[in-house]
Amino acid sequence: MVNNITKTYSTSEIRALKTRYDKLLSEVSLHDRLYYRENNPRISDFEYDCLKSEVERLQEILSVYAVEIEDTAIGDDRNSGFQSFAHPSPMMSLSNTYSREELFQFSNHLEAMLGQQKFSYAIEPKIDGIAINLIYRRGKFFRALTRGNGTVGDDVSANIKTIRGLPLEIENYAEAIEIRGEVYMDKQTFIGINKMREEQELELFANPRNLAAGTLKTLDLDEVAERDLKLITYAIGHSSEKIVDLQSEVLELLKNFGFASQEKYWIAENIEEAWRCVEELDSTRHIFPYWTDGAVLKVNELQLYGILGATAKSPRWAIAYKFTPERATTKIKNIVLQVGRTGIITPVADLESVQLSGTNVSRATLHNADEISKKDIRVGDYVTVEKAGEIIPAIVAVDSIRRNVDSIPFVFPKTCPSCGSQLIQLPGEVAWRCQNLCCLPQIQRRLEHFVSRTAMDIDGLGSVIIEKLMAVKKLNNIADIYRLTFNDLEGLEKFGTKSALKILSNIDHSKNRPLWRLLHGFGILGIGEQTAKILASHFHSLDNLIAATSEELEQLNGVGIKLSNAIVTFFREQHNGNILNDLRMLGVVPGDRRLEISQNQNSKFHAKNFVLTGTLSSMTRQEAAEKIEHLGGSVANAISKQVNVLIAGENCGSKLGKAQSLGLEIWNETDLLENLNGVVA
Repeated sequence: MVNNITKTYSTSEIRALKTRYDKLLSEVSLHDRLYYRENNPRISDFEYDCLKSEVERLQEILSVYAVEIEDTAIGDDRNSGFQSFAHPSPMMSLSNTYSREELFQFSNHLEAMLGQQKFSYAIEPKIDGIAINLIYRRGKFFRALTRGNGTVGDDVSANIKTIRGLPLEIENYAEAIEIRGEVYMDKQTFIGINKMREEQELELFANPRNLAAGTLKTLDLDEVAERDLKLITYAIGHSSEKIVDLQSEVLELLKNFGFASQEKYWIAENIEEAWRCVEELDSTRHIFPYWTDGAVLKVNELQLYGILGATAKSPRWAIAYKFTPERATTKIKNIVLQVGRTGIITPVADLESVQLSGTNVSRATLHNADEISKKDIRVGDYVTVEKAGEIIPAIVAVDSIRRNVDSIPFVFPKTCPSCGSQLIQLPGEVAWRCQNLCCLPQIQRRLEHFVSRTAMDIDGLGSVIIEKLMAVKKLNNIADIYRLTFNDLEGLEKFGTKSALKILSNIDHSKNRPLWRLLHGFGILGIGEQTAKILASHFHSLDNLIAATSEELEQLNGVGIKLSNAIVTFFREQHNGNILNDLRMLGVVPGDRRLEISQNQNSKFHAKNFVLTGTLSSMTRQEAAEKIEHLGGSVANAISKQVNVLIAGENCGSKLGKAQSLGLEIWNETDLLENLNGVVA
């Protein structure tokens, strides 16, 4: 909240305030872009709110002194990839405060404006999500808009329809009605997604709000559906007909319409009672399935909204009280460098254990070398730790005043802390990587990836067996897989003759897998299945690919400067070259896809583009894609005019409707099996 102005300022003070305003406005604009459009915040919500509050305070002072200022819209979430439409009624942002005193001041302002008019408060959890405006016409869903700049928002109707339980019809036949709500990601989904990313050594999402925002602005509807966004509604905006008189009645009406509702809301007769409700919410919010970062206080009587009105940015009849994020101060004992499967070097702060949000925190990720340098984080520093989204411990500030006089800046190494190989930093990336396939911390996870179903597909050689073989020094790199003998396997604890023979047979069969599988198995940075297939189709042999220049690689679809550099660097690394020579000597000769395609030129798959959607009962979509590609077809992820056939399983998403609108050929699972019958071995 902006305080009333009580001080008189001199001309020189006003000039200084104007300079500070311009600087802060530029800073807020940067964080707006990172927060609303790139969904990659660099500062906490608390720090961001403090910046905005200071900008608004300076705006008020400068306007009183008639100083001409740039008034850039704060919090505009519009994206060029979406069409924008005007809101039937403005979608304003709430004023917010972290102060109990300011909350009581808000109440005093209401009482002053309303005089003897009685009013009560509705207190609701503030969901940490993205505001959404759902427009219904004559009871039917018409459009969903983000807040945008408050007047105009992005049309995200297609993405909103992926939310399970969204009512497409409501029992209200007004010409037009706006339902306001929040799109969010629940705790379980967010934790699950980050766990998968951690296993894949991808950077973790900072918080559920930004992941939900990024998902809502994703153009791939199948990906949106897989992220399992949720929706809660809490208000009615414009309505062509009067419906109810109280905010509490609005909440009950929305339930009756079929919308998901908040876990709980409170009605209070005065601000003291409202404050007790806020405290109760703060003490119970951790059991909710979603994150709540505060409480929203609204005047309960809707007819008073017109009397109270609004400022240029916010209604006067509501305010958000935000809970101050829980933080703790502790000391950095050490900075440890971890080496992942793909060679990424991740710095982690080893902390003196401290209690935070009910758990002991002793480690916090430092993300990368740039983050350490930007915050000047050093061993021995006292730091402030906060749990981002109540999950991931993060260092938000360094107490440089308590720093020892002999403290020195942390220097990020240029060589791998494990094997000593030179680290590389690819253009446009902040991460440093070790490219040595023989680097010990990388070996087990590289081996597990190499034998996985999506790579060389060596069934039976799982993580437990790999770990046992590494313990007895039988597996040190991927080439050692092809050196394994019957005695090596049978000698393992609880391992029999039959199992040993089966694994050896599977290893032998893998020697002639398609080239793309071997390329994917190498785990080269940026080469997933599709890119591996593109490379294999173009170069046909490993030797041709190794001899390729960066310029040749960059001519291929989907291969840019960053990826071409990664490929060239990988094959020029001495340790990797030794392993490739070993693989050749051990008989690993990947098959040429040209031969596979030429043998199946008469199939109904040859030279056609396919898209898979929905669930297949007889095989996974991955297995179906492999069969199609074996027969000379290509499999894409998205519907376009270049696609020939959509294969639609059960519970398929929006791709079916798009394929129908383009007039594409559509197969069900029976059609797929009939065309595969007798062709694929």
